[in-house]
Amino acid sequence: MTLAPLTLEDVFLHVLKNADRYRRPGTPITLTLETSDTTATVAIHNAGARIPEALIDKIFEYGVSEQPETGVQGNRGQGLFVAKTYMAKMGGTISARNVEDGVSFLLTLQRVRSRQAR
Repeated sequence: MTLAPLTLEDVFLHVLKNADRYRRPGTPITLTLETSDTTATVAIHNAGARIPEALIDKIFEYGVSEQPETGVQGNRGQGLFVAKTYMAKMGGTISARNVEDGVSFLLTLQRVRSRQAR
């Protein structure tokens, strides 16, 4: 299956919108990249409220939102579901974890060796 070239961009857009919505005002959203021989992982971190433990495993499900009233503002619990769906179609994973000062989302994709490196 060939995915549209903007699929990974869409994943970042959904996660960054979420990070912006939940970060403490004025704090940065940080991105870090870690690589191994077989994977590349981008961590997207925002300082702010942690995800309630009851939701941490559910936030990637369709329609799940911590703030039900945000549906009026166009937030219907679809963004992280779309991000997870796209990551899976690219052979990757997405997860969230609470950290000391907020939340980090981990986006992991398999690395492909270039033909020249083989």
